[in-house]
Amino acid sequence: MYNFCPRCGHALEPREVEDHRVRPVCPNCHFIVYLNPPIAVGVIATRGDDARVVLVRRGENPGRGLWGLPAGFMEADETTEQCARRECLEETGLEVDVKELLGVWSYFHALKQTSGVLVLYRAEITDGEAIAGSDSTEVKFCASAEIPFEELAFETHKEALRKWQERALSAPEESSVGD
Repeated sequence: MYNFCPRCGHALEPREVEDHRVRPVCPNCHFIVYLNPPIAVGVIATRGDDARVVLVRRGENPGRGLWGLPAGFMEADETTEQCARRECLEETGLEVDVKELLGVWSYFHALKQTSGVLVLYRAEITDGEAIAGSDSTEVKFCASAEIPFEELAFETHKEALRKWQERALSAPEESSVGD
């Protein structure tokens, strides 16, 4: 939550604005602070004909010690595809070719009382060596039947992996998506 105006530095006040929502507003310069949800982006990555998906053991909360997909928050200067590639490389040491949009999920983080959006792509590993990086402590490949659903950190990752399992054998090869 913001306490001071990012434009002029004056203390913010909660006020009802034109959309009838109470938002932080600067009484000095009238700047309205919109608290928009973050966008997280990730991949369900496999290597060629190998039907195993890469998972990372989380090294940070939320979900420290649990498994998840390589994913993270999008930066203001990148596309979702660029973010997917960057996050996979940072967390796994693997470079990927983004193939297709698998889905978009919304979530609510009860502890932080915030919502967010997760964009996940199907991707093919093109280079690199699987090694834990940035906020992961371990990288592993799992066949569809070996995915540890009970040890996954996020419901959105569980839903995405179930969707991937349903499509894995029947989906035709897609071309790469652009930037």
